[in-house]
Amino acid sequence: MCRFLLYKSNSPILLADLLTRPAHSIIMQSFNCKLRIDRRQTMNGDGFGIGWYDEPRTKGCIFTSTLPAWSNINLQRLAEKIKSGLVFAHVRATTGGTATSESNCHPWQYGNLMWMHNGNIGGFDRIKRKMQNFLREEIYLSVQGTTDSEHAFAVFLNMLQDPLGRQEFSYDELRQAMLATIEQINQWLGEAGVTETSLLNFAVTDGQTVVCTRYITDREMEGASLFYSSGSEFRNEEVSGTYRMIKANKREDVVVVASEPLTFEKSDWMVIPSNTLLVITPRLNVRLYPIVDQYWNPHRGRQKQLRQAAAGC
Repeated sequence: MCRFLLYKSNSPILLADLLTRPAHSIIMQSFNCKLRIDRRQTMNGDGFGIGWYDEPRTKGCIFTSTLPAWSNINLQRLAEKIKSGLVFAHVRATTGGTATSESNCHPWQYGNLMWMHNGNIGGFDRIKRKMQNFLREEIYLSVQGTTDSEHAFAVFLNMLQDPLGRQEFSYDELRQAMLATIEQINQWLGEAGVTETSLLNFAVTDGQTVVCTRYITDREMEGASLFYSSGSEFRNEEVSGTYRMIKANKREDVVVVASEPLTFEKSDWMVIPSNTLLVITPRLNVRLYPIVDQYWNPHRGRQKQLRQAAAGC
């Protein structure tokens, strides 16, 4: 299980203010994550990646390494120099026995599109051939690694028209392609008789719109953790020396989505419900959509709460 974060704003931020300096930064989460479903393993040391865009409608840049994020001096150096208004960051813990290689490190890109994933496709080896056969030739040839995550990206690309030639997409196009990707993966898993749970926390951007999901193929369990925070500025407060999401007005000028909150100020962070899709529009509007399918449950978690309450009586 990995950890990721993304940042979108009209105001570029120094990468260090996201990756290294906050109390529970993505670097801290690489060796001390607190909300993984598997609590026995708190390390995400099988490589990392950061992606960023300098300008809208331009191709993003990606830096990946198989070294643990906490020990990569080049990451520290870059984070102190690079500023961007749209950032993806990911620390990796391998699943499914895949190799630790740069081609398997998130994020990936295809044209202007960038993608990362926290979770796993249960029974991936049983549907991998179907996923590959589904792809158009140019997309099939673009897959360089062996992970379920990159293959899911390829399926997503296949849902779009001319993903390599276009500079931007409407948020509804990206939303519908994401929903179609999840639906198609579920169909293949059902046909293969896979009963293992899948965790599909996906994130994709074209440099302007961001679409991400918190999703699990189970009606009762919660998906891998995912939070968001929005406000006018994410910065270090001079008096306390801690990072906060500043809410100086009613506008949303900054949106941060993360597997775990970057700060310990609970009021700054909102839980994204399980089986929900989140969109950040080019104008920084945040929209949440329930993913209503066979795993949708508006009462998710309530049965557990009732059992716990009954046990305490």
